[in-house]
Amino acid sequence: MGWGSGSDWSSQNFEQLSEKIREHTGVVISYNTLKRLWGRIPYNSNPSTVTLNTLAKFIGYENWSAFCASNSNEIRISRKSYRFKDIKRWSKKGEKTALTTIIIISTVLTLVILSFSQTGINKKDFRFSSKRITQGLPNSVIFEVDASSADDNDEIEIQQSWDVNKRQIINKEDSLVTSIYYNPGYFDAKLVVNNQIVKRHGILIPSNGWFALMETDNEPLYFKPAEFKTRKGVVVSPELIRSYNSNTSISNTVVNYYWVEDFKDLKADDFQIETSLRNIPVQNYGSCRKSEIIVYCEGEVIIIPLSVKGCIANLNLHLLDRTVSGTRNDLSDFGVDFSSPVNVKCVSKDGTITIFVNSKVAYKTSFEGKTNKIYGIKYRFEGTGIISGLKISNSKKVFLDI
Repeated sequence: MGWGSGSDWSSQNFEQLSEKIREHTGVVISYNTLKRLWGRIPYNSNPSTVTLNTLAKFIGYENWSAFCASNSNEIRISRKSYRFKDIKRWSKKGEKTALTTIIIISTVLTLVILSFSQTGINKKDFRFSSKRITQGLPNSVIFEVDASSADDNDEIEIQQSWDVNKRQIINKEDSLVTSIYYNPGYFDAKLVVNNQIVKRHGILIPSNGWFALMETDNEPLYFKPAEFKTRKGVVVSPELIRSYNSNTSISNTVVNYYWVEDFKDLKADDFQIETSLRNIPVQNYGSCRKSEIIVYCEGEVIIIPLSVKGCIANLNLHLLDRTVSGTRNDLSDFGVDFSSPVNVKCVSKDGTITIFVNSKVAYKTSFEGKTNKIYGIKYRFEGTGIISGLKISNSKKVFLDI
C-alpha cells in the first residue's frame, strides 16, 4: 500500500490496523496502544499478555508463547538498531531481558506490517451505500455495491454490524444485496475485501419508543407495547413468556428492550445515562442472571454488564475500543442482588468515564477523544427484566426522561 515506515504513519493508518486486527482476532487493540508499541507515544509499562497474544494470533500463531517458541532461533536483530532509552522503557530488571523483549516485539510488529501491507487494494475503487425499505421491524436494507475492481480471487463480504459473525459473502459482479435487520440499533455496515474494510457507513434502525423482543432459535419474537408497558415501567412478565413458549423454539430465555433514536447532539465525550433495572428469572435461564446495558455509539458500543455476585469472572465491560475482562480485572462491583432494583449511572465528562452501581463507583477510566455520536440503548436480560427508569442527558439538555 506504500505506507512506508511506521514512524511516518498517520493516526488513520493505526486506526485501520486496529480494525484489521479486530477483524482477524475478535480482540480490540486500540490505535493508541499500537502507537505506543511503535514508539510513537510514551509507553511506561510492558505490553499486556492479551496484546501480545493478539498480535501473535494476527500473524498466524496460536498465542505469544507459540510465536516465541517458533522464532527463538531465527531472531537476529542487532543491538545497534535500538536506542538505550527504549531498552530501559520495557524492563528495569535487566538489559538482557529487556532487549530480548524488544527484539521479539519488533519481529512481531514487522510481520504485522508485512501482513497488513501485502494487499494491493485501493479503497477509492469501491462503492458502498444502503437504503432502508420500511420504517418498522423486521427491516430489509438494500446495499448498493460496486466491487468490480476486485480481483477474481478476492473474498468480498458485507458485514451488517460491529459483529464479525454477521457477514455475507457476495460476488464482485453483485450490484445490489439485501440483508434483514431484526432488531433496532445503530449498525456499522462494512464492505470487506480479503478481511480488509474498504468502505463503511452507519445504518440507524429506530425503535420508535420502547421496543421489546425475545430471542429464539430462529427469528425473534416481538411483543406488543400493550403487553409490556406498565405504570411501573417496561416488563415482559414470565407469564407473558410462558404464553408464547408453546409455539416457539427457545433454548434459553433472553429478553431485550430497546430505545433507539437519533439524539442529534449527544456524543460520547459528554453524556449521562441513569437507569433502574432488575433481572427476573424464568424457565430456561442461566443461573448467573447476566444482564447487559448496551449503549449504541457511532461505530462501536459501550456494554455495562451485571450478574449475581458469584459470576463476575464471566463479565466483560466494553468501552468502545477496549474490553475489560472479569477474568483479569476486579469487576466485583458489577455483581449485584437482583431481589431489588439496581441503579446504574454512566457519566462521561472531561475525558473520563465513570460507572456507578447503586451509587458506588464500579469503574472509572480515561475516555479522552471519544466523540462518537450516541444513538440509543439496549437492555439484554438472561431471563427477563423490568426497567423502572431511564434518563439520558448531557451538560446542556435532557434528551429522555422516563
